[in-house]
Order: sequence, then structure tokens, then C-alpha cells
Amino acid sequence: MKNQEEIRNKLSKIKNIFFDVDGTLFSSEHMLEEVYHQSILEFFKNKNYKKKLPTLEEILQYVGLPVKEIFENLLPDLDESERQEISNNVLKILVQRIENGEGLHYDGVEEVIKYLYNKNYKIFAASNGRKPYVEAILKVNQIYDYFYDIPCIDNQTIFNKIELVQKTIEKHHLKPEECVIIGDRASDRIAAEKNHILFIAADYGHGEQSERNGAILHISSIKDLLKYF
Repeated sequence: MKNQEEIRNKLSKIKNIFFDVDGTLFSSEHMLEEVYHQSILEFFKNKNYKKKLPTLEEILQYVGLPVKEIFENLLPDLDESERQEISNNVLKILVQRIENGEGLHYDGVEEVIKYLYNKNYKIFAASNGRKPYVEAILKVNQIYDYFYDIPCIDNQTIFNKIELVQKTIEKHHLKPEECVIIGDRASDRIAAEKNHILFIAADYGHGEQSERNGAILHISSIKDLLKYF
């Protein structure tokens, strides 16, 4: 771990901040098992489905991957169109429940995002989640308007977080040395490495500590960012 002065010196060059969403700004963990089970059982309501439903541990293992990969891993016996139908239903139910106030809202998110916005940082979303899900979280947290751009994986031009960050840097003519990504999973670290930008690890999020190796800074609360920006 670098000392605080070294970290501050490196972060002093930053002008653009990419935030992972699920596990960094918000968590839907407590309702995932119920929503996934509901969606799978609804799909197979009039069919013969004898497979074991995925456990919460299995679901969380893949949270943070692009949605298509999550369902390929959890439901490998289904074809693509079947997985897509279940996935779309999961999205619909999750958005409804988030808009109804469910989910874990990490303490300090609105305060920190507003603080960074007022200090003229450009703030970007960097999520593997789909646009309705990401936008619902940002709107319910009352931080949507502080984001400069909310790019999302569309499986047409952007297929993973590496490409999401890369294309956002290109679109807005950002300098990699002026960018940092804050997240909790290996996909955030790898997106940082591949795009030559800094990585800050949200240790309070999902995943194993080993996924966050190599971060310039580890934070135990989003409010820790106030010490460095």
C-alpha cells in the first residue's frame, strides 16, 4: 500500500472518475436470489423444469460480469433465446423493486457524488448492468444528474467493461492519465489495466479481496474518497 502522500500526488492529476454501480454505489444482493428464482420459475411455469435453482452464492459469483455471461454460467442448459427471456424478466422485476425503494443504499453516495461534481470532476458510470437497471439506481439515489455520461453494454458495439471504458475515453477525448475507475470486482481492475488508468478498490462491495489486487487505493466506505479528492 502506498503512503497517503504518494496516493494524493497520483490522484491530483485525475479529472475523470468512472464509477462501477452495483457493489460500489448500491447493492441489490439481498433480493437477487428471490428475483432470479421468480423469473426462472415463471418461465418454466407450464414446462418440465427439474434443474436445481441457482443459489445466492452462485448468483453472486457472477455478479459484476456482463449480463449475458451471468446467464450463460447460471443456465448453461438453456439456449440463448430462453436465457434472454429470463434475463429480461429479471431486469424488469429488479427495476420495479429498486423504484419501490428496495436495495442497499451505501451511506454517503449522494454526498460524495455531489461533492465530486461540485469540484468539477467529470463523473461516468462504468457498469456491466443494462441501462434501465443502472439508470433506476442512479435516479433513486438522486445522483443521475451529476453524471456526465452513462454508457452501458449493448452487445452491439460494447460487449464488456474494457470496451465500455475505452469507447467512453475515445468519445469524450479523455486522457487515460487523468482517469480513474472505482469498483469492487475483477472486471473493474482489468478495465483499468487494459485502458491504462488508475483503479481504486471498493472493499465493501462484492467479490473476493484477490479481485482487487493492484489498486492504488482501497476504500472501506465511499466517504473515504473525500480524503483524496
